[in-house]
Amino acid sequence: MAGYDQNIRVKAKYVQDAKLFLLFLQNIGKKYARPTKINYWYLGRGRFYVIIDGRTGGIDALFQELILNKGLYYYSCTLKNKNIIISNVILPIFRQLIDERFENSQSRFLRKNILGKYSQNDFVPSDIINKNGYNYSILFRKWDLEMISNEDYVISLDALLTQFLLEKINHKKGQRSPNFNILLDRVSKTFIMGEDVYEAFKKIHDKRTSTLHRLDSLKTTDELDLQSITLYNYFHYLDEYHISQKQKTILIRGRRYRRIKYGDEKFLDENGKPYCDSNGVPHNWAEMAQEKPCDDCGVIKGEYHVDGCDIEICPKCGGQLIGFHKCLK
Repeated sequence: MAGYDQNIRVKAKYVQDAKLFLLFLQNIGKKYARPTKINYWYLGRGRFYVIIDGRTGGIDALFQELILNKGLYYYSCTLKNKNIIISNVILPIFRQLIDERFENSQSRFLRKNILGKYSQNDFVPSDIINKNGYNYSILFRKWDLEMISNEDYVISLDALLTQFLLEKINHKKGQRSPNFNILLDRVSKTFIMGEDVYEAFKKIHDKRTSTLHRLDSLKTTDELDLQSITLYNYFHYLDEYHISQKQKTILIRGRRYRRIKYGDEKFLDENGKPYCDSNGVPHNWAEMAQEKPCDDCGVIKGEYHVDGCDIEICPKCGGQLIGFHKCLK
């Protein structure tokens, strides 16, 4: 998602204060390292039409940095009627902007952030909902904004990835944790994780280890970019994965059917017979699923496919769910 527009309303008596706050956002956007254009028009009766335009990374980074660097807090400190303006101007305007922009806007905590009652590291808007992914997105943004060094980023990221892996094996606190590579192999066999993600986890851990032993240095960000983007996409994808596991049925022509899990498929040819190998033996899809994850969405045997997966079949007709299967004719 790049630019977007928003209709915003404030109480008529605070229109001038709203214009000043929007002007503040506009000036910040112009001076930003990744310029973001914020234009607004007053439509009367407390109504504003606001357009935010710029690259996705620039818009998101701008709004996140305003929290991370306490920009809204410092702006509010310049106001005479601070609490009144926060309640009637800053809070409603910025809340609407981030609610529209982010999946996980954290806007319910915005007031305390503006008042400086929460650390600037807490409750930052993000597009990732799951806990580990959310924490990673904030760590990534702090590194992206050069608020932390490459070394600190890798050390913190390695700790975050290790914690993620430990949670996946239900590791109990106080017990000795497995070697990282053993832990990674174990999780990769029981949880959704592509080869590119596996390699990203491993490279970050190897980078941290070599850096701590002074066998390597992190002088540039280029070597971290690829792994960081891979991990960001992975944690974002986990939101879709978690949602898909909760969606156990699907509605087809007014009737609800139970979705078919990976490994439970029965693929039939045009004659309604099972597909066979060269020796005429029917393919054992359950056995094949046991050996490897889904080729398209990466889920393992016994899990529901992620929405939009090419492999998932229709529970009514047995055709490809996202295709033009028989039950829709």
